[in-house]
Amino acid sequence: RARRWLVLLLALLVAAGALYFLRRPLLARLGEALVAADPLEKADAALVLAGDESYDGARVRAAMLLYRQGWVRKLVLSGGKMNYGVFETELSRPLAIAQGVSGPDILAIAHNARSTREEAELIAPMLERKGIRSFYAVTSSYHTRRARRLFIRASGGRMRVLAYPAVDPWFNPDTWWQSRDGRKRFLLECLKHINSLLE
Repeated sequence: RARRWLVLLLALLVAAGALYFLRRPLLARLGEALVAADPLEKADAALVLAGDESYDGARVRAAMLLYRQGWVRKLVLSGGKMNYGVFETELSRPLAIAQGVSGPDILAIAHNARSTREEAELIAPMLERKGIRSFYAVTSSYHTRRARRLFIRASGGRMRVLAYPAVDPWFNPDTWWQSRDGRKRFLLECLKHINSLLE
């Protein structure tokens, strides 16, 4: 019996040691699991999701790359209500125009959605009515996998939804555990993933 306990203890020590030495690649893989990035292909639009906290419009700028390179013909700007009753589209639309998007190529949607699920359920039918059959969901890298899944669900599979990650200054999939903001975003996104699977 003592020998069995000794073997078990040694196995646990070896496992703990392996986890310690492999913690960086394991944590990086967990961070990368949140990120989805589909191969580039032509689509009708790039949908910039609301909730950009980058301070410089990183999501709009990422969508601009798709527009400039000819992958999409239109930008759809989703804008929830922010502080003091300002809608995010009041900031994102001027930025898109300043970056070179033609006004007629922009569809700005101001709304009161409080979650990505609500945003998807509101916007997906609107895009379908506008004749959009395929689009990139452009959002912060850690948000892409969940956002794509929610928009596919909201569209009933009738639209092709592609994920395009924008660089987020607060989250790097390879080093997220090294900063408070990175840990916060990782944990919150994991909880939101679980919640969206249960809905």
